[in-house]
Amino acid sequence: MNIKKTWGEINDPADQDLSALLQTTTLSKFSSHSPLEKIKKNLLINMIWTLLICLIYVAIIFYFQIWQVQICIGLVLLISLWALYSAYQQYKHINSGIPEGNTVLDELKRHYQSITDWIYIQQRVALLVYPLSAAGGFMLGGVLGSGKPVEVFMHKPDMLAAMLISILILIPLCWFLAKWMSNHSFCKHLKTLKNNIDALEEEK
Repeated sequence: MNIKKTWGEINDPADQDLSALLQTTTLSKFSSHSPLEKIKKNLLINMIWTLLICLIYVAIIFYFQIWQVQICIGLVLLISLWALYSAYQQYKHINSGIPEGNTVLDELKRHYQSITDWIYIQQRVALLVYPLSAAGGFMLGGVLGSGKPVEVFMHKPDMLAAMLISILILIPLCWFLAKWMSNHSFCKHLKTLKNNIDALEEEK
């Protein structure tokens, strides 16, 4: 698959700059599969999983009438819905055509920067999710395990310490897991996209 076919699968409008690029010998250097196409596919998978997780959060909020847990999971749900919306925006923008006056190189750079920024923001916002979800999960587990209200079993100092330790342990674990998943789903394809951009710039 050459770059003409690759870009054509994402954007239908023809572009004179693209046609000129297609005649260069550099095209043989490009990956046989579009990194943008793979990123788009993984964005869709990301949105599906996020939606399923949001449904689980909704079920927890309505099934377990524990206000402390509802607050924690409710905040996590709101952040997750924002993440779902931002992923959809990225997914939709990959489908956009080439604006008049722009070249394929301009568009590849725009997509590269936009997706890189999106990943960075997602990772930073996720740092708010980890302690909230860990605290909510700990309190829910405590209620189910002890059969006592949160106010009762959390009254003991050792339980509060246990929750804080759990949060401190889970935050870095979740961070590295999320970073590994991000690298697997997006970053490796971004590297390929960057290589394609560099190859096009060499031909300028």
